[in-house]
Amino acid sequence: MSPTASMQSVSVAEETPLGPTPEPFELREEHRRRTGHCRKRLLHLGDSLFSLFVITPVVVAHWRGTWGWMDLNGSHFPGWLCFVLGATLHTTFALLREPLNAALTLARAAPKSRWSSVKRWLVNRMYTYAFSMACLMHWRGGWNVMELYFAFNLLPALSISAICLVGLVLSKSVRNLLAPPFIILTDRKEAMFSFPTRFRMKSG
Repeated sequence: MSPTASMQSVSVAEETPLGPTPEPFELREEHRRRTGHCRKRLLHLGDSLFSLFVITPVVVAHWRGTWGWMDLNGSHFPGWLCFVLGATLHTTFALLREPLNAALTLARAAPKSRWSSVKRWLVNRMYTYAFSMACLMHWRGGWNVMELYFAFNLLPALSISAICLVGLVLSKSVRNLLAPPFIILTDRKEAMFSFPTRFRMKSG
């Protein structure tokens, strides 16, 4: 073999890659995968910021405003009444979950009209507001009852907190201490009247 031919073969061997050359389809798939991953991260960041700086302040403002209005009209919202009424409404909503969802399913299967859509929207919003009032009364009533019997003393407050925390740990329900921005629910069409309970039991 001539020196020129041997040099050409060496240069060709150096320029030839050891592994297989990626196909254009594989390159496109890799680029799409990286782009999708970056997009998911950006959406997750945007979702977290929106929940933290928009949803949470609005929820807190609703709670604080309604709570303050009840405080200003304390004669109409005594502690025990709020606590019992809030607990009763909570229990009622829990027992009516399946019947309300069944009625909602039938309403969606019926012929659609503008009035039926508006009526369903109003019922959903009224239900949500009534549920929020039940939560507020339950919280405020329990808070006022504890203030009535334990005042603002440190030892009773710590004792009650410790006892309640132990109960949550034993029932594996500590996550119920979370609130926005850690838990955000959206107004989706499916299962408007559903909400989870401790043992996921159904009444029907």
